Amino acid sequence: MDITINNAKEVLKKYLKANKGKLYHSIRVAKVAKILAEKNNVSVDEAVIAALLHDIGKSMTNQEMRELCASREVTMYDFEIFQSPGALHGKAGAILFEKEFNRNSDPEKFDRIKHAISSHVAGADDKMSALDKIVYVADNIEPEKEKKNNSQETGIQKQTETLLSKIENGEIESLDDCIQIIIEGKKQRAKKREVECNPLVDNILANDDDEISL
Repeated sequence: MDITINNAKEVLKKYLKANKGKLYHSIRVAKVAKILAEKNNVSVDEAVIAALLHDIGKSMTNQEMRELCASREVTMYDFEIFQSPGALHGKAGAILFEKEFNRNSDPEKFDRIKHAISSHVAGADDKMSALDKIVYVADNIEPEKEKKNNSQETGIQKQTETLLSKIENGEIESLDDCIQIIIEGKKQRAKKREVECNPLVDNILANDDDEISL
């Protein structure tokens, strides 16, 4: 299958039609990713496709995700295996993307989108690209997810509130600044709930020399 937005929509429906919440979340993430891609001179086509498909791994059970990643010898960390297997949905989704689309039609585009899907949960072992960061940010600041996050922050500074409007108004100058706010919010919510925050999120900005302006 060729890597197009229309085909991505069909694949999205194939995997998430039974989960309307995740399906509509993915559509909202794609709309935010389009805005961020335009601001960062990143391919809108690739950003929208990656955003539409970023959660298709959530069509699988935790056990299915573990088995799929193991079968492909994908690196899995203790947190992903034991504490929060659902955190594997990005890596599992990248494998599903690989099954659905033809890499030969455009290998570089294929690899960029696959990496963005795989790394949208908590970064990657290698450097995050602008596309990767756009999908990560869009996933975390789409309006309905922000509302949910902020509802969990009673007594804690609502750091993620209205990040999209702040980006659009120029109050936040780079994707990296936005990511730092998002990560801090995740850590604060985890501390409040007395659970472990995914330690891999610290990889997102690690070894990153190039700040991406908004």
